[in-house]
Amino acid sequence: MKILCVLYDDPKGGMPKSYPLKDLPKLEKYPDGMTLPSPKGRDFNPGELLGCVSGELGLRKFLESNGHELVIYKQLWITKLM
Repeated sequence: MKILCVLYDDPKGGMPKSYPLKDLPKLEKYPDGMTLPSPKGRDFNPGELLGCVSGELGLRKFLESNGHELVIYKQLWITKLM
């Protein structure tokens, strides 16, 4: 299966050197006591910028390891087509 993602271009000033989300507390469960999902095989650090072209939403490794093809287009390129 081919999966198409239209993403923002990478930040012009480069990727951030630090991410504010690293300072957030690690949650273990919801307020009602139910446990949080625990994703496996994550190939990115929580809080990293993933919605741009080079971040690929953190999906490429997962999708390709399951036999899919990830195609990334920059938002600007798509806008010019419209």
